Amino acid sequence: MFLTEIMRSFNDSVFVAGSNATKAGLTNQLFERRPRFLLIDELEKMNSSDQTSLLHLMETGLVSETKMNKTRQTKLTSSVFATANSHGNIIAPLLSRFFVLEIPEYTYEEFRQISVIRLGKENVCETVATIIAEKVWNDLNSKDVRDVIKIGRLANTIDEVGFTVNMMRRYYKKT
Repeated sequence: MFLTEIMRSFNDSVFVAGSNATKAGLTNQLFERRPRFLLIDELEKMNSSDQTSLLHLMETGLVSETKMNKTRQTKLTSSVFATANSHGNIIAPLLSRFFVLEIPEYTYEEFRQISVIRLGKENVCETVATIIAEKVWNDLNSKDVRDVIKIGRLANTIDEVGFTVNMMRRYYKKT
């Protein structure tokens, strides 16, 4: 959600899923789009050999590629933002170039505020959004805003929220 908010705010950003990113594809995006912000979701899922493509960009701003006796090089002013579920699979030289933030668990009030704002973008009214947040927190014992979004997309009324939460409590298996 952090990365998608940056992407919504800045047109000159490129979003990349780490699990699908390759060195060649990433380099090509950098040359073609010249983004101000490079946003990488689940960086730890990129192969370590593909992660190396970010080293020079983050250190010097240089991006270069050599293929079949042809070389291209450019200087970019790009900031790289990445998310990861853990940093165990991120190569040490790359990790050292990041300012690492570990987000603490939300308090209920923070969770409710974030839920209401996020569901507002799904056109869910504040009253229903507040009830969804409360039920996810208390009835589902979840602190995951993605659960709020799932319910917000399924339920339009307070009664539908109750029904959906009851079904989730009975049958939903979190992966």
